[in-house]
Amino acid sequence: MASLTISGMDTRQKKVNLFEYRDYRLFLRDWYKETKGARRSFSFRSFSKKAGFQTSNFMMLVIQGKRNLTEESLKKFVVGLGLNKQEQDFFRNLVFFNQAKTHHDKNFYYQRLLQSKKLGQLKPIEKEQYEYYSTWYHPVVRELVVSKDFDGTPESIARRLAPPLTVTQVSKSIELLDKLGFIKKNGNGRWEQSQTLLSTGPELTSLVVHNYHKNLLDLSKEVMDQLSLKYRDVSSVTLGVKRERLGIIREKVREFRQEILKLASEDLEPEEVVLLNMQLFPVTKIKEEKGDL
Repeated sequence: MASLTISGMDTRQKKVNLFEYRDYRLFLRDWYKETKGARRSFSFRSFSKKAGFQTSNFMMLVIQGKRNLTEESLKKFVVGLGLNKQEQDFFRNLVFFNQAKTHHDKNFYYQRLLQSKKLGQLKPIEKEQYEYYSTWYHPVVRELVVSKDFDGTPESIARRLAPPLTVTQVSKSIELLDKLGFIKKNGNGRWEQSQTLLSTGPELTSLVVHNYHKNLLDLSKEVMDQLSLKYRDVSSVTLGVKRERLGIIREKVREFRQEILKLASEDLEPEEVVLLNMQLFPVTKIKEEKGDL
């Protein structure tokens, strides 16, 4: 548990643990509330004085999202927060993860967060979840280990996959799926899925899912020239629509996806594994309405 110090007061029993947060502004908000509760005289002004800021309400502006942290202001914050070296490194990466403008930068700082030993002790499963979505084939292996053609060896799966995988890759994939609890051994010693369907929800709010979808797009380009039309269907429709219809079309896509998932869930012993990719996105600049984030 991260130990934060407030004016010499040992806070090892504090509920606010930096390593549990993926939004540094929420951490600052909770840290301030808890610190204020422990010492009534504490204020944004006293924090600014300790950290070396001229503006008395700078921390409040950061919490509200009206100010970002820079390298310089970040150094002052770690002083005001009383963070140790390991906490400083995590806080710095968390700040730049949240403030990243590109997916590349966001992914870079998220990987840095995953390298934290404290995070590994607190939430070891998060690293495995990141790995699960880091490539296209883990969900595919999850389907094949319960197929009737699976003889229990990684070799039998490796032979079936296209693009091909090594036996080592398949073995590690099965190990990961087991560790995550996505598959389990039944009384007959065969693998079965812990639950039939896995879904991350309709909104792509997760960085790791974003990575997974990018990998699927790359895979689609790779296999398009290799598969006969008999086994693939790739099509696109360019539509001119009213802005208010975008939400309706998105909902129709979601409903179709749920219908396909329900249909596939009835096949407990799949014979083949397919990937269904659907892309819907505007290619014109969206005019933001008032109140939109």
